[in-house]
Amino acid sequence: MGNPVTTRQLRAVSTRLVLDHVWDVDEVTGSALIDATGLSRATVHDVCDELIDQGWVVELESLRTGSDRSKGRPARRYAFDARAGVVVGVDAGQHRVSAVAADLRGATLARTELPVGPDDATPERRLALVEQAALVALDGAGTSPRQVLAVSVGVPAPVDREGRTSFQDNPFWALMNPDLATRLHDRHRWATLVDNDANLAAVAEQWRGHGRDVRSHVTLLAGERFGAGVVDDGRLLRGAHGGVGEMRYLDFVEGVGSATGVAALVRDDARAQLRRLDGRAGSSLQDVDPARLDAEQVFAAAAAADPLAVSVVEHAAALLARVVATFASIYDPQRVIVAGAVAASCEPLLELVRQELDRYVDPPGIEVLASALGGDVVTVGAVKRALDHVREHALDIAPATLRRQPEVPDWIPPGV
Repeated sequence: MGNPVTTRQLRAVSTRLVLDHVWDVDEVTGSALIDATGLSRATVHDVCDELIDQGWVVELESLRTGSDRSKGRPARRYAFDARAGVVVGVDAGQHRVSAVAADLRGATLARTELPVGPDDATPERRLALVEQAALVALDGAGTSPRQVLAVSVGVPAPVDREGRTSFQDNPFWALMNPDLATRLHDRHRWATLVDNDANLAAVAEQWRGHGRDVRSHVTLLAGERFGAGVVDDGRLLRGAHGGVGEMRYLDFVEGVGSATGVAALVRDDARAQLRRLDGRAGSSLQDVDPARLDAEQVFAAAAAADPLAVSVVEHAAALLARVVATFASIYDPQRVIVAGAVAASCEPLLELVRQELDRYVDPPGIEVLASALGGDVVTVGAVKRALDHVREHALDIAPATLRRQPEVPDWIPPGV
């Protein structure tokens, strides 16, 4: 026989049942909780009292009016306290660091964005920017750092299950993730999760985007470099070292040749073609300062039938179709979602990709869609990852106790 179930274990199961139900509804009566969980009335109310003491739940005022007092004891009403704590989602990109503070149902409380400059290319400055972005977002939300229940950070590097980048042959990856999880935890005692930015984009699409109604999809971050988050049968794939979705293999794909992303490809190709015009009329893009030219302007010009822009977009579409075809061969997704800042303007490109794609895939019919989550897709996924962590470990967290802890002393990061 196995070990007998202890009273403590039974209590934990009861607490989880009640907390999960309260978390997902606006408010609930004790009677409704009894029906939903199958627990006794005494157990339900005892558990709710414990959750109130811990800071997870609040008891609402009775709806009973003065004229109803003859009808017996009023029903006790409970609600999950979505402001019992906060989570922070960070997109620690190569050129910007953005952070969102959110409540425990994922509603955004405040957002901030910091540029990454040439002087920020050190591990110390990288950590300082991530910390600063998180603290500014918390300040904007009117929230103390003590109320943070989890922080999730997305980085443009492969990340293993412990939040570390194990690959040793890429200095850029090492810079993007200088063991952020350990350093933020040591500094603030925050539960810190670090993940690949494309993985978090896939989490965001599965939560609030085009991945909600399919079991298998690939989310492709397509800015300066390609990176992919892969969801198969509802589960995010990682690999032994977090390398699933890394795109270095594109160096060996005929007609592609590198992991350079759509935004960079379109911008750089347009600039090159404009230089070849050498002042001769031929494109509306000649009116744009080459230093400020970006993919969005090229897509807009292509939609207006500018011949140079159309040529650039056709070339990028042929390349992207081959990239998507490799996903079809390796992962067999139902849907590929192009995400990141480029998604808002890339529909002219994707229309050509859809026309081209069936040449390469069998069976045909993979959907290729632009994300509707915009440039915030990674922070949305980071918030979701942090929320999932808090919910999984809720029985080990007492928000009311955290709020009574002393603040971490002020710290001035190097170079700030």
